[in-house]
Amino acid sequence: MDKLKEYFKDYYVLNDVNGILFWDNATNLPSDSIGSRTEQMSILSKLTDKIFRNPEVLDDLADTKNLKLSDLDQKNLKLMKDIIIRENAVDPILKTKLIEQKLKCEHLWREARQNNDVSIIEDEFNNLLNLVHEESLQLSVITKLSPYDSLISKYDIDYNSNKIDNIFDIIQKEIIPNYLSVDKINDPTVYRSTISENEILNQTKKKLAELNFNFAQGRIDQSHHPFCGGANSDVRITTRFENNILETLSALFHETGHGVYEQNRPKELLYEPVGQSRSLSVHESQSLFYENHIFKTNEYFIKFAEIFDNKNELLKSFKDHYHTIRYNPVRVSSDEFSYPIHVYIRYEIEKVIFSEKIKFQDIRNLWNSMYQKYLNINLVNDTDGVLQDIHWYEGIFGYFPTYALGAMMSSQIKYNCPYYEDFLKKPESENIKNIANWLNKNIHQRASLYSSDEMLQNISGEKLNPSYYSRHLRERFLK
Repeated sequence: MDKLKEYFKDYYVLNDVNGILFWDNATNLPSDSIGSRTEQMSILSKLTDKIFRNPEVLDDLADTKNLKLSDLDQKNLKLMKDIIIRENAVDPILKTKLIEQKLKCEHLWREARQNNDVSIIEDEFNNLLNLVHEESLQLSVITKLSPYDSLISKYDIDYNSNKIDNIFDIIQKEIIPNYLSVDKINDPTVYRSTISENEILNQTKKKLAELNFNFAQGRIDQSHHPFCGGANSDVRITTRFENNILETLSALFHETGHGVYEQNRPKELLYEPVGQSRSLSVHESQSLFYENHIFKTNEYFIKFAEIFDNKNELLKSFKDHYHTIRYNPVRVSSDEFSYPIHVYIRYEIEKVIFSEKIKFQDIRNLWNSMYQKYLNINLVNDTDGVLQDIHWYEGIFGYFPTYALGAMMSSQIKYNCPYYEDFLKKPESENIKNIANWLNKNIHQRASLYSSDEMLQNISGEKLNPSYYSRHLRERFLK
């Protein structure tokens, strides 16, 4: 096991290096440096890929059959086998092509989104999609999953499309009908702050520190699309300043949830599979807990708003955006009630992409028709439509379901956190810290020691139950 653990340390350290390069690519990279960065990340990908193609790794893996292992190392070994198999499933030449095409498409996406011009990205996206189809087929052969499920498993090893269909049944049968039947607003009040961006960031950082984000091992920057990246002891979160400052703030709390999870994984297991975050669904449960169940609560935000001027106008904007159902075509700017519908649309489109192999224009048409059907929104431009998210243009498919799964988990965690009611009664630093410490102990420190359902079972006595999510949405929006 010791030799296998050495290989995995190399693997995770190289992933950390890639995380820093990716963060820099999205935040500070000069426009004429794209070519050299593509070459750097391509070579790094080849180095990472070689680790588990080493015949000695497979020999060492075979030698573990005769070892008496602890429960911890048995879990470690199971995850190691899965990772090694997956890393060897995809042809290294294809991996290199994917890296190069993803970086090319990401930069073209920025230009296409800014100019509302799909012609800038269409051809290269279709080229990328062809590569992803090939990746999914190669993964499918090894994992014995469908091509789409093989992609889902890259981001969540605990759920496949059959399980997700059953869980998302509540979106189709309850959330969508309620959304379509209730009154909605078109133009929420937008608060205009006179406070500088630096002052907003400085004041917000104090609040994020209360939630256990360690600025000695992390930082905040700006990017086109908010994300959390970097390395295990060098966590980089980003936001973007919008005309609506509430969106900037909610993104900061969201990405902080990701960052706190990364910073509080068990230190002694940082370079072992059991020490990694369980899945992107669990990760999303933490970011959405911080965003939806801390920042967007009336109780917390009334205190938070004291750092701003014209507080009453800000509170009106807060209510319109976060406690009222709205028409909004953009997922990241939508209210919580609409949010799972945005995810559901992307999930349904992804299933069609990998069952019927449709191309960009068909995807665009399907997107627009589903927005009309499920959200009653007639899209007038592609920037707010099929170009709004970066994921597909980075070759990331199978990721979107984790957003709604994470939202459902976060509600289940909220209703079973022993400190949450005290926080609502008195949203002061001590009660906020109690929640953050409880999350650290019961989720972050557990890393991949338990499956998602085992983690939820330990906290709530049952596996993922979407009725908690439905309860949360009703209490916040339909009372």
